[in-house]
Amino acid sequence: MTVFAPAAFAGSAADRLLDALAGAHAGLLVAAVALHVAGQVCRGIAWRGVLVCAWPGVTRRQACAWHVCGAGLTGVLSTRGGDAVRIALAKRDLDRASWPALAGTLAAEGSFETVAGIVCALVAVRLGVGSFDLPSLWLVAAAALALPVAGLVAARSRRVRRLAGEVGKGLAVLCRPGRWARQVLPFQVCARLLRFGSASCFLLAFGLPVAPAVVLAATAALGSGAVLPLPGAGLAAAAGAMLVAVPMAAGGPVDHAAVAAMAIAWPTLLTLVGVAVSLVLLAALSGARSPRALLRAVQALRPAPAPPAAAAAQAPAVLAP
Repeated sequence: MTVFAPAAFAGSAADRLLDALAGAHAGLLVAAVALHVAGQVCRGIAWRGVLVCAWPGVTRRQACAWHVCGAGLTGVLSTRGGDAVRIALAKRDLDRASWPALAGTLAAEGSFETVAGIVCALVAVRLGVGSFDLPSLWLVAAAALALPVAGLVAARSRRVRRLAGEVGKGLAVLCRPGRWARQVLPFQVCARLLRFGSASCFLLAFGLPVAPAVVLAATAALGSGAVLPLPGAGLAAAAGAMLVAVPMAAGGPVDHAAVAAMAIAWPTLLTLVGVAVSLVLLAALSGARSPRALLRAVQALRPAPAPPAAAAAQAPAVLAP
């Protein structure tokens, strides 16, 4: 009986998805998915504006392909897993790119998302969705003491200074406000607006209100699922968050069956489309023409293992006169 459990589970999930989509507006669903993918493309263009400060030869096509390929897998791998995929793809093609430098580009690109998230949270509080609590004074004091200590340790360690230099290479765009304002900020703002447009289309497709508070709450609920660092847990987390956030933000009676259907369909559709697009892009980037070749391309994205300590210790002895 257990042999057929995976097939039965997949069939049950497909049935739930079809039931959820039964009463939805097909045209609005297509528009919602298209706007979501367009937002990912805009973020890819913004990331290119960050990358080009350290690697001038990066094209928009490359950066968009890397970003969309990683972003499409966030529903399966979580946000951090998707980021790991895109910087692995970038490292493979960029000359003398290091993991710390590419991680720095993620931090530079994510700086806007952090600020935008705080602004959206404040707006949501203003609209009556939830509340906002300041951190405790003990936590603030601990952070204020930890930062100088960490800086002192870093200044005394050559290895940490080298690591900080690589990260600074990825953060170079933040030292050029004019370039950041021209090549990064407009596309990040556009991506955020497209994400709100996608959320509005999903809400309309299921006959739910599209008040600003509801759109903000639904978008935040979807994003909360991808944050979990557990592969495959994002769908359930996003659905559960929507079931709570959307009725709360509506501030009045809503069709709970429609909310439940949207909570199933929205993250599942985006995950299915994202995985499909990511596999197509990965096949195009790697030149894979068969499932086996595509699997080898995925395995090639893993970091190469470090050489054994014994071999590293013997290497200087061989070169010594």
